[in-house]
Amino acid sequence: MKNNKWGGKRVGAGRKKSLFDRKGRTFRLTDAEFLEVKPLIDAIRKRTEAAALAAKDKVK
Repeated sequence: MKNNKWGGKRVGAGRKKSLFDRKGRTFRLTDAEFLEVKPLIDAIRKRTEAAALAAKDKVK
């Protein structure tokens, strides 16, 4: 049974490593809170100054 070619490790298989070490976190938010926080999260993820300014304007 060990001679089959099914399964096992393969070069290049699997998810590629992310540039950032991110951990999953859980928050309970109301819909209004979520709408205020979401643009900021998107801006942080994009890592651009323009996105951060756009998110800041939306939060105000």
